[in-house]
Amino acid sequence: MFERLKVLYEQGAINEVGLSKAVIKKWITEEQKQQIVTAQ
Repeated sequence: MFERLKVLYEQGAINEVGLSKAVIKKWITEEQKQQIVTAQ
């Protein structure tokens, strides 16, 4: 799920709010969210 969300974020299909929702749903961890956001 991490890789898929990373690609979606890079493509602009989801934003940081979407990533936060993924953390709440336990699809990714908060640390993984930070990795995706800071990779840009």
